[in-house]
Amino acid sequence: MNQSPAPLMQDFVFGALEANEQTLENERLRWRGLRHLHRISPLDPRPGEPVTLRVSVGRDVLVDRLSAYVTCDGSDPKGNRGVAVNGFHVPLEHVETLWQPICWDYVDIWQGVIPGQPEDTHVRYRIEGWHSRDREIRHWSMERHIDGTADRPALYGYSVDTFAPPEWAHEAVVYQIFVDRFAPVAERWLEPEELEQFHGGNLRGIIERLDYLADLGVTALWLSPIFHTTSYHGYDTVDYYRVDPHFGTNEDLKELVQAAHRRDLHVILDFVANHTSDRFAPFQEALHDPTSPKRAWYSFGPEYVHGYRTFFTSKRMPQLDLDNPEARRFILDAAGYWLREYGIDGYRLDYAAGPSHDFWSAFYAACKRIRPDCWLFGEVTLGDEALRTYSGRLDGCLDFGFTRQLRRLCLAPAGELPAVSAFAAYLERSRRYFPEDYTRPSFLDNHDMNRFLWMAGNDRQRLRLAAALMFAFGGPPILYYGTEVGLSQPRSKGYHREESRHPMLWGDRQDADLLAWFRRWIALRRQHPALSRGDVETLHCDDGAGLWLARRRRHDDEVLIAVNLADREGRISLPEGHYRMETGTSARGEILLPARSVCCLAQEHD
Repeated sequence: MNQSPAPLMQDFVFGALEANEQTLENERLRWRGLRHLHRISPLDPRPGEPVTLRVSVGRDVLVDRLSAYVTCDGSDPKGNRGVAVNGFHVPLEHVETLWQPICWDYVDIWQGVIPGQPEDTHVRYRIEGWHSRDREIRHWSMERHIDGTADRPALYGYSVDTFAPPEWAHEAVVYQIFVDRFAPVAERWLEPEELEQFHGGNLRGIIERLDYLADLGVTALWLSPIFHTTSYHGYDTVDYYRVDPHFGTNEDLKELVQAAHRRDLHVILDFVANHTSDRFAPFQEALHDPTSPKRAWYSFGPEYVHGYRTFFTSKRMPQLDLDNPEARRFILDAAGYWLREYGIDGYRLDYAAGPSHDFWSAFYAACKRIRPDCWLFGEVTLGDEALRTYSGRLDGCLDFGFTRQLRRLCLAPAGELPAVSAFAAYLERSRRYFPEDYTRPSFLDNHDMNRFLWMAGNDRQRLRLAAALMFAFGGPPILYYGTEVGLSQPRSKGYHREESRHPMLWGDRQDADLLAWFRRWIALRRQHPALSRGDVETLHCDDGAGLWLARRRRHDDEVLIAVNLADREGRISLPEGHYRMETGTSARGEILLPARSVCCLAQEHD
């Protein structure tokens, strides 16, 4: 088997999420300076609810006053030493002092309360620390980004509304399509130098395969970016209002959405708000004319490697300043256009950790006003504490933490038996940690990491184990194209070389048995609401044997999930009653679980 490297997510395009040095350094930084970290209570304010702000003051800051400058009309809040210049002033008070071993020093915690506001209010604020006896001492709260940059002073914001994630999203089974590699494409391994080229997949090919997708049982399609672009992957947008000719036409998209809806399939587009292509017309204007108003859409300066801020170090992907009113309005209008004119059902939001929370609050409200039942989920490659702060700003975020858990359980080297109790505890605690309606789509792999099957040495039983755990315990499951028919990859990913993007398998090249297995588990997920949103209760757990029996229950729906992580058969005793396994076999008293397998059992009633 291809050994899973440590850290477990090292192959991800943004690097390991849990790398020790990175984690420790980030933890040290969070306790320096003034740090708000978007900590508000409640997380998703409703009309009339006061909002408590929480701010930490690190050892490198000496202040005796903290002030928030707040606006409720969408304008930029401003202030100086406790006096609001635009908006109003909210004083913060010291509430406790903490000892932080990570920085071996004290940290002060301050809190303040913004009064409740009426529905449809966009609240914005900045936070200043200052000293009442020394006019030279002033500090602004800042937020550090994944790419190492920081906003100083940071602009914070939230929307006061009653919007919520759509009900259909909680029970969705999503199929992720990398458009250029799905259909029609020659079915072969691509050479490394070919991976950055277009290979012919398009919207017409997806339309022709909709019956296959409907028969698979999925309920939603997530398409990789399809707007006018310079690259096969589409994450550098040239025109936000036109489908790229490689992928088809605007009319093709309209036809796809309508045909998908007739089959009860939702369509989710991948939307890149954070950055554009360097060939995007406003950027070209800004680049060549320093006096252009478009210049303010971006950040230019000698501190940037290329003379302007980019998506990490990519010169071809200049990063938008989405706190600029004109740039923000352009992106909000573009997102609204496809919801309103083409009837798309939502967006997967690329690199959502890039733009500010204030931007996402405005984006969320703008999209929900057009289509309240659209599903908006983000790619935020941070820990769960950061993910939770997107409550009310998005419907949820991709659950990278769950993917890490699946890798720990299912990619362990032969002879090692991971503690299944740790997985059970993780599930129970994460369900308590996040708001109940916050969606956390789960996945085995995606276009930015090695395929799970390749990581497992093409061991299909390990793939079934991980997929069954995802269907049984994950948030809305996302199936990356080809996983259901045994699509793997010929090589490990390399620097700027994504090997998980080879052409889809069709016809006799598909693994029919594996496809039937996935259809069965997708049907189970859809049949049992308990698998989507039910409580998780442990009935039996034996780390030594790798066995776990859990009950999931929601309202009057109840199922048992029996798990065997070991590389040998195992027996699990069932509660009293008659049960039917997902294979259709009846069971009572005790079941024999094959090695590395999961069984779903529903109680039979007379």
